[in-house]
Amino acid sequence: MKNILKSRNNRLYLLSVITDNFGSALMAFVLPLMVLDITKNGIHLSIISIIQTLPFLVLGLPAGALTDKFDVKKILIFSDLIRLISYLVFATAIALHLTIDCTIFIIYAVSLFVSVTNTLNTVSEITFVSFLVEKKDFSELNSLVYGIQYVANFALPIVGGVLYQFVSHSILILICAVFYLISLLLEKMINLRSQNTSFTGLADLKPALKTVKMDIKEGLNYTLSLHSVLYPLILAALVNIASANFDNDSLIILRTQIGLSSGNIGIVFAIAAISALIGTLVVNWLNKRVGFYLLFTLLIFTGALFRAVFALSKNVLVLVLAIAVIAIIESIINISIITNRQQQVEQKYLGRVTSIYKTVLIGVNSLGYLLGGLIAKKIGSRYGVGISAVALLAVTALSAYLLAPKKKRNE
Repeated sequence: MKNILKSRNNRLYLLSVITDNFGSALMAFVLPLMVLDITKNGIHLSIISIIQTLPFLVLGLPAGALTDKFDVKKILIFSDLIRLISYLVFATAIALHLTIDCTIFIIYAVSLFVSVTNTLNTVSEITFVSFLVEKKDFSELNSLVYGIQYVANFALPIVGGVLYQFVSHSILILICAVFYLISLLLEKMINLRSQNTSFTGLADLKPALKTVKMDIKEGLNYTLSLHSVLYPLILAALVNIASANFDNDSLIILRTQIGLSSGNIGIVFAIAAISALIGTLVVNWLNKRVGFYLLFTLLIFTGALFRAVFALSKNVLVLVLAIAVIAIIESIINISIITNRQQQVEQKYLGRVTSIYKTVLIGVNSLGYLLGGLIAKKIGSRYGVGISAVALLAVTALSAYLLAPKKKRNE
């Protein structure tokens, strides 16, 4: 970590990640409460969730192609600028006390603009790591970035819950906007050109868009030809399908079957966030000593094991322990997959391959939620978690086959 923090560019980047995640985590907590208070209708939360998901499914692959073409640092700055302006408009609208219909329309519009921007920003943020450090340091920098994200997801809802009681809605939104302003200024201070071509405006954008289709096809062909990247993508997609609904199932079990209060459930989720943070602290040690392929397979198996424990137990402490271990496993899997991708993929393809990963995994998450929800409705959440465990055991076997050394597989 000391080597990474020696670089001024790395320090500035990590500070920008901190402020960026603070803004995102605070808004993720505040917005649902705000919408419910304004509309008194939960259907708007579902609509906003759809708005927040669709842009990545539609624009994920083009975002990767554009990221590979332009200066990634400038894309990050542009993303923060769009979110800053969007939230300033949002804060102004709330301060003016517009009609409910007008306010909801603005919330929808801002959510759409921010979601489209987040699509581009997410791909660019991961790609930017490859310009900051050498391959041997990818895992360490990724773990720092994810650690910041987990800390923000743990701390900002607590802070936001206090602020929400005493600060006006418009001021809360303004605070989020300020976080993005600080992130933007920090990114501008990074002394690094992250691509041969820099974005200079519409003159560059128009010809770039004409070649996006060809670039996407090239990125897909590259991914399909590189088994060290393709197989983890297939396996991660299957893991997501099998396990996507675990958070919903566990919430239903804790709330309706165990009878925990909302306060106690909040503590359980905080434990999960801290556990995910622990995952970021041990992932580098594991990657160096175990290796990605074996580690990935073992993690899937361990995830299946603890889901089975969760499904079979009615003891609160055992359930919380299972949730904590699963959070650690998911954290390690996320960082390991990203690091493997960064190490295996040529830099000129990294944006496109990253966008393929994001698009596929977000897409199958939706399928996992649908299947998990239908199973839970049909036979109950506890059985749903049990089926998830069995499915992950099957994925473990497939992982052991696909990721086995070629010599052993040929034998």
